[in-house]
Amino acid sequence: MTRPLAWRLVLPALAWLWLASPLAQAQPTFEKPKRYEPTAIERARIDEETKALAKALAALPKSTSRDLLADVAVCHRAAVSVLGRGEFYDAKDVAATLRVIERGRERARGLADGKTDWVAAHGSVGRGFFSKVDGTPQPYAVIVPEGLILERAKPARLDVVLHGRDATISEVRFLNRHDGKAVPKNASAEGKLTLHVFGRGNNAYRWAGETDVFEAIEAVKRNYPVDDRRVVLRGFSMGGAGAWHLGLHHPSLWSSVEAGAGFTETTTYAKLKNPPAYQQKALPIYDSVAAALNAFDVPIAGYGGEDDPQLTASTHIVEALQGLGFVMKTEGLITRGEGIDFLRVVGARTKHQIDPPSAQILNAFHDAHAVQGVNLNPKRIRLVTYTVKYGKAAWLSVELLREHYRRAEVDAEIQGDRVVVSKAENVAVLAVERHAGESIVIEGQTFDLEPAVKGLLPNVYFRRHDIGGWRQLDYNESRAFEENADHDKKRGLQGPIDDAFCGPFLCVRATGTAWSSAAGRWTSSRLETFAADWATGMRGDLPVKNDDEVTAADVADRHLILFGDPGSNRWIARIVKHLPTLTWTRSELKLGGTTYTPGDHVPVLIAPNPLNPRRYVVLNSGHTFGAAEFAGTNALLFPHLGDFAVFQTDGRNALVKASGYFDEGWSRNGR
Repeated sequence: MTRPLAWRLVLPALAWLWLASPLAQAQPTFEKPKRYEPTAIERARIDEETKALAKALAALPKSTSRDLLADVAVCHRAAVSVLGRGEFYDAKDVAATLRVIERGRERARGLADGKTDWVAAHGSVGRGFFSKVDGTPQPYAVIVPEGLILERAKPARLDVVLHGRDATISEVRFLNRHDGKAVPKNASAEGKLTLHVFGRGNNAYRWAGETDVFEAIEAVKRNYPVDDRRVVLRGFSMGGAGAWHLGLHHPSLWSSVEAGAGFTETTTYAKLKNPPAYQQKALPIYDSVAAALNAFDVPIAGYGGEDDPQLTASTHIVEALQGLGFVMKTEGLITRGEGIDFLRVVGARTKHQIDPPSAQILNAFHDAHAVQGVNLNPKRIRLVTYTVKYGKAAWLSVELLREHYRRAEVDAEIQGDRVVVSKAENVAVLAVERHAGESIVIEGQTFDLEPAVKGLLPNVYFRRHDIGGWRQLDYNESRAFEENADHDKKRGLQGPIDDAFCGPFLCVRATGTAWSSAAGRWTSSRLETFAADWATGMRGDLPVKNDDEVTAADVADRHLILFGDPGSNRWIARIVKHLPTLTWTRSELKLGGTTYTPGDHVPVLIAPNPLNPRRYVVLNSGHTFGAAEFAGTNALLFPHLGDFAVFQTDGRNALVKASGYFDEGWSRNGR
């Protein structure tokens, strides 16, 4: 049985000392809010009521749907979290916690009696889903306007709202802010659902926070009538940074995007000073300004107050688009792009908020685009990416890169009954949907498109070769490619280390004797620290099993995060000989072509799991950032290591000796 590591673990003072670099130390941390200490009587009552809710939850019929079960479980977990973490910021939080518990008990009683009144309720409703990442119930809130009759409704527009940074955020406060609130009937709300995303707290919707956005959207789609073509993405401040990121990296999912304030690049905003090359290389993963060209593929509006320092977020995007050759015309406080559906609004004499006149302009922008919805068959696509994780727009996708974290750009256009790809820089494999045209021309080479692959697959794949240029994959080659038979860096298996924590994962604790006592102590402390950081930074429970408890289903369904060495962890011993460029024995440690002394050095890496190449395996690492970064600006939550690293440790302290990236084939020929 999976056993979450308790977030209450006492942190080893050393475990993330390697990360206490000038990067982390130079960053200002946000002032910690004052906390209220509940009385013994208040704590006892919350504890008693929480246990009663747990009992009611356990007694629910096994046939209860997962979504309805989550609606109760999220209330229980909210209470457990706020009590365990002491997240009472004033005396009102005690009553708020009790209200959330009572809402959970009401729902449990309703489910026991076959009643689910909250499912069809109008107004603002707090609900939950079980996350595929760590199995925890995570909250979301949906606003159902009075004018929307769910039983007979046509699919409705959905506005997805990303909140800003909140130092006092908790599941209890989120649910209380949204649940059970009436929403006044007004013209702008008619026929429109609104989703408020929790996003696992304050992470700028990165990593599991990004997954949370899409899981919340899917939960709403399962329970309410949503029009897939009319989904609007909106966010302000930290939510604005999230909207820039998700809007530009997933351009074909939104009928329009609104990004208010926030940040769009890392180096200046986070005041980085001389970060190591392996950190600089991966910054474009989340530097939205690097993906500015993708504004060509989605209607997007940027906003900033005239007196708000975060106005620079949209300024950087405007400047980037100008640098790409787009003409930006400004009249007063409004900027529009020519040949691109881009709008920038500045709030006159406004600080960190959206002023009413600007809100009116932004609402009109979304309303106009929601009439038509997403254009699934645009005539032209201009796409830029630095990773295959974010390489898709409408009917075209970048499936393999020639080199990750180097700019890749595609320019493709439908001309009559053919597709013309005039540019495909740094692209190794390109996929185009068959319906896009009868034929395709890629950088001067012509192929069939609609009749290709026997008409049996939705996508047609084209691979670039150093000699002979582009070649179309036939049906059998296409199926092998889809199965990733060559174990390339494909979408969902492209790294770096932090990517493993965007999907279902399991940490595996060593139970054997480590070859090196120093390495054994250090790897054990890393697991403990990761559990604490995951609880506070990603507001989850770390899934952990001992190495003798891991099942075949775990290997099939989850990324395995292995801690220890081949002597202490049986799963490391089983796969170590099959990991890229790694040699690890009692007497020898070699990684990336460099040799280290095994007694005081430990490898860290991510790679496809040799036992299940559809999933990752990670050695000795949780997120590559930690408590200092979670306490600072969200812009610090970028990869602090590449695909691999080597640490030197005395069991307490540790130092990065090397870090880097595997090639596009996971260095399969590099042993």
